Parts: sequence; structure tokens; C-alpha cells
Amino acid sequence: MTDSPNDPHTDPPSEPRHPADHNDVGYKKPPKHSQFRKGRSGNPGGRPKAPIGISIKEILDGDQRGKNGEVISRREAYVIALVNEAFRGNQKAFSKFMKLMHRSGLMRREKSTNPTVVHVPMRSVTMEDFMRDFGRPHSDPTK
Repeated sequence: MTDSPNDPHTDPPSEPRHPADHNDVGYKKPPKHSQFRKGRSGNPGGRPKAPIGISIKEILDGDQRGKNGEVISRREAYVIALVNEAFRGNQKAFSKFMKLMHRSGLMRREKSTNPTVVHVPMRSVTMEDFMRDFGRPHSDPTK
């Protein structure tokens, strides 16, 4: 076989395709009328803004009624609740309360009247006394 232009067994030369000239529609090729216009955003409204939250300062500066009807600040109510939880034995509440006391400068240091170091007198012990008090009994079958 020869590659002559008149050979009927050869394929005709393919026509050059211009993708911009054709209005092909298919996978990843949407119709022209539904494509985004040039210079326009696909999301003109943009990302929605986050809702405005309430600051912690606003919450703590408010007032609250106590159990007996008296009005106290929310800061006081928080500290009272924290102290009550600490008295009930909640370790987390106690550590938070201690940190709060330390940060606020309300922690007091008092000198202790009790000594912090306990002196234990030395006692000389013989091996027999030690084995009698702490060792295994002589009648132990595990030996």
C-alpha cells in the first residue's frame, strides 16, 4: 500500500476543529447563554456576614435577681455559684476560684503557727528488731 492521495483505502484528512468557533455542549462545556458573563462574579452577594454576637462584658455587666429577690450583678452571681460548686467538692470549680482569687489580688498570705517541717527522731534499730517488725515470719511456707 502506498500513501497516495488518490488511494480509496485511506481516511480523509480530518478537518481542523476550532473549539471557540463551535457551540459544543457537553461535559464541562455549558451552553453559552448559561455561562457567567465576563466581569460578573458568580456570587454577587458574597459570603454572608457572621451574626453579631453578645460580648461577655455585656453578659457580665447585667443584673440578676437572687433567690431572695435582691438584685445582684451577674459577676457576683457567677462568683457565688463558683464558690458553692467548690464547697460541694468540684475540683475544677475550686481551681477556677483559686485562680480568680490570685488574679484579683484577694489572696492573703498568713504566717502559719504550725511548723512546716516535722522532725522525726532517729532511732537505731537492730536487724533482729527490723525483721521482727517488717520481715516475714520464720514459719512462712513460701521460703
